Amino acid sequence: MSATIEKPDPLAPFVRLAPSIYSVEPRIQPRDDDKGPSTIILPFWMNAPPRAAVKYVVKYAELVPTARIIFLLTNTEDFYNSRTSHQLRLKPLIDILVASQGNDAGASESGGDGSAYIHLFSNGGVFATAQLLQAYKAATGKPLRVSSMVIDSAPGKPTPSLSIKAFSYALPQTIILRQLSYALLSTMIWGTYLTRKFLGLMWRLFWKRPEKTDDVIVYGDDPLAYTRKAILDPDFIVAGTPAEKVKMCYIYSDTDELVPWKDVEDHAALASKRSRIVHLEKFIGTPHVGHMRVDPERYWDLIERYLG
Repeated sequence: MSATIEKPDPLAPFVRLAPSIYSVEPRIQPRDDDKGPSTIILPFWMNAPPRAAVKYVVKYAELVPTARIIFLLTNTEDFYNSRTSHQLRLKPLIDILVASQGNDAGASESGGDGSAYIHLFSNGGVFATAQLLQAYKAATGKPLRVSSMVIDSAPGKPTPSLSIKAFSYALPQTIILRQLSYALLSTMIWGTYLTRKFLGLMWRLFWKRPEKTDDVIVYGDDPLAYTRKAILDPDFIVAGTPAEKVKMCYIYSDTDELVPWKDVEDHAALASKRSRIVHLEKFIGTPHVGHMRVDPERYWDLIERYLG
């Protein structure tokens, strides 16, 4: 009988700040003329395998050795937690950001403006980022200062079929359990969708007909629409100084099966209207959150432009 060889935990080298939140401390002290971010935040896609996530963390540590890197892993259960639960889990990260950003623009403990750099992945990363922005605003009464935001494979408006597909990646692999779980998942998502549609119809028929604003057209009216709105909301996120604008880079694909390219481009167009400096980087034939794996040179060349 052969002995089972345990694989090393890919998260073991990192500092655990809270459940599913980890940190990499700066490896070298920054110089006065360093222009890179002092804090890099990486909210990964829902149920991201730690080994896959760590590849991005290691590369960022190589590119910006003077930065503190904080990464967040998101699982299916996180979507059902209360806002208070998220704020409690995020408190160690919020404390770091408060110390980094100081009380006013240009007044941080590191000497720079303390603006954070965010690279988020998929709708799970959009969700985690929205929770972070809301928690920071609740703790400080101020929006988070961000120099650049890179958005990989997001944001998308989840239809019931796309939502089922996204959540199904975390279902058990045993055939019977997977089939039962899939049936339950489908029932829950379609039930929620149809209930919301019915209540919306009753509201329009008997009370008020909503206007077709940007909020409805671009953000959608699903339960997570607020997350797509939060990452553009100046109440939650601003540039390092009033004279600057937040730079946003959307990395997406024409063949993404979970986030349609049209959803990404609609959100980017609205970001341009909201005084963001927007760049669209469209990959051809790459899968969801698979652009770096297919063309790492192009991917990291793009990232380096936003780190500078």
